[in-house]
Amino acid sequence: MARRGTAKGFTLWAITETELVEIYAAIGAGLENGTLRPIVGKELPLKDAAKAHVDVLTPGAHGKIVLVP
Repeated sequence: MARRGTAKGFTLWAITETELVEIYAAIGAGLENGTLRPIVGKELPLKDAAKAHVDVLTPGAHGKIVLVP
C-alpha cells in the first residue's frame, strides 16, 4: 500500500439475471474486439501460484499476473 496503489470497485445490488448476462457478453465482446485490453505483466504456470503471490508484492510489479493451466 505504500506505493500509492488504489483499488476501485462497485457492487450492483439490484442487478437482474438478464442484465448480468448482458454485462458478461459486453466484457467478452470488448476483449475479443480489442476495446478492453488488460495489462498482463507476466504469465506463469498454475504450479507456480506461490511465486505469483511473491511477485505481485515485489516493488515494481506491473500489470496482471495470469496463471495458465
